[in-house]
Amino acid sequence: MREFRLTAMASCVLLLVAGWSAGSDEYQETIDKRFPLSAGGTVSLENVNGDVTIEAWENSEVWVQAVKSASSPELLERLKVEIDASSSAVRIDTEYPSNRRSEDRDHEHAKHERGQSSKVEYTLRIPRTAVIDEVDLVNGNLMIIGVEGGVEAETVNGNIVVRDGAGDASLATVNGGIELYADRLGYGESIDLETVNGSLDLYLAASAGAEIRAETVNGRLRNDFGIEVHKGKYVGSDFRGTVGGGGASVSLETVNGSITVHNN
Repeated sequence: MREFRLTAMASCVLLLVAGWSAGSDEYQETIDKRFPLSAGGTVSLENVNGDVTIEAWENSEVWVQAVKSASSPELLERLKVEIDASSSAVRIDTEYPSNRRSEDRDHEHAKHERGQSSKVEYTLRIPRTAVIDEVDLVNGNLMIIGVEGGVEAETVNGNIVVRDGAGDASLATVNGGIELYADRLGYGESIDLETVNGSLDLYLAASAGAEIRAETVNGRLRNDFGIEVHKGKYVGSDFRGTVGGGGASVSLETVNGSITVHNN
């Protein structure tokens, strides 16, 4: 993932509302905060456990809603959502408590913490023209709707779905599938989708122009554009072709899973 530096940092005071749901062993805390973001600004997020939904809206600000959950109030207190924001970039980092016993923690306390869990689920609303510069997840699904500035995202265990967007897209997952609806694919834009164990589904508009390359090791390849699929002598298959006169670049790769390019 690309690294970037914020030119100016704005500290924020987070509104925290803590509570416990009766009949549940889960403690929760809610964060609800807004940050102004200029046109073409970037948004990034890192999280270990929890689903993420990002949706475009017409406001010139990022609305962050995060629900922290943990199996004990002590664990909840040490689960942190850190937000660095400037007019050009909003970066959200999730800091999880270590399960390692520190030197000043007694053995009984350490035993009590084993097996406890924590997660943060995010809902973001961002300007339609914002760039999703980086979303990095471990255990969680990602849904992105309506963002036109492009997206770069990856997850280890989880599905990625991108709808009603535009701009370049670079998406990857290890255990999960990817669905991308590229209704507006511009000249010179690129789509790069990769998964290890999971299927890839790309939905292209009938008017789209692109050079498409697709490869799988163990899986089925299909497309609605009449591009011929070539099977390897021993393993794997691929296809390469041009639709709509070309203009954009599309690369699709999976190890164990199918690839389908749909005429949407």
